[in-house]
Amino acid sequence: MVNNKRSKPYEDSPYVVYAVDGIRLSAGILVLFFLNVFLLIPVFSVPFQSLYAYILVPPLGFMNIWAIALIAALRRLQLNYVLFRGVFGIVCSVGFMVIVQKFAYGTLGLSTPWYGIGSFVVYGFALFQYMKFHLRKLKQPPQRKKGDKSTGVPVATITMITSGAYLLANISLAFVTQQTVAVVLMCVYIMLAFVVFHFIMDLHRYYWLRQVMNKAES
Repeated sequence: MVNNKRSKPYEDSPYVVYAVDGIRLSAGILVLFFLNVFLLIPVFSVPFQSLYAYILVPPLGFMNIWAIALIAALRRLQLNYVLFRGVFGIVCSVGFMVIVQKFAYGTLGLSTPWYGIGSFVVYGFALFQYMKFHLRKLKQPPQRKKGDKSTGVPVATITMITSGAYLLANISLAFVTQQTVAVVLMCVYIMLAFVVFHFIMDLHRYYWLRQVMNKAES
């Protein structure tokens, strides 16, 4: 049976759904405010490039419809909200990286494709390490002895170092192009893209919840 009490942080257990209280507000804030403001405004800002609109507007429209459905039929879609958070994480994180490309190529005037290729390679590596770290953490016992210390460099540290180095690389562009505002915005969006990795892990939570429900029904 799925627990309907207010959930603890994701690291505690993947088997707990989010409480009904707060889902409506959360869905509205995540999509109707956060996603729309941080993605739609830069997409339609000058210089407008239709390519980025074609990439981002369809998933943004889908997420808005989904959020409205969650707000309207809250209790029926309580489990669906877990999947919603995971998909939101993907759309939001990837969307931020797409906006970074617009700042780089549309505002800063970069012409080499290697920046875009390199940025998504680093992004994919950081996401992979983040997911690997959290999945490994779920397999560990809830409590560890004080003397039990992990060996080696934590994966979370590697992810932070990778994202930090990537931010520094983008800051260095300001000294070449002198377009400081665009570079600062790029750094902010890169940071946000890494921050919302946490939402993507709700896809794993949804997978396990579905398994638990299927076993309970069988």
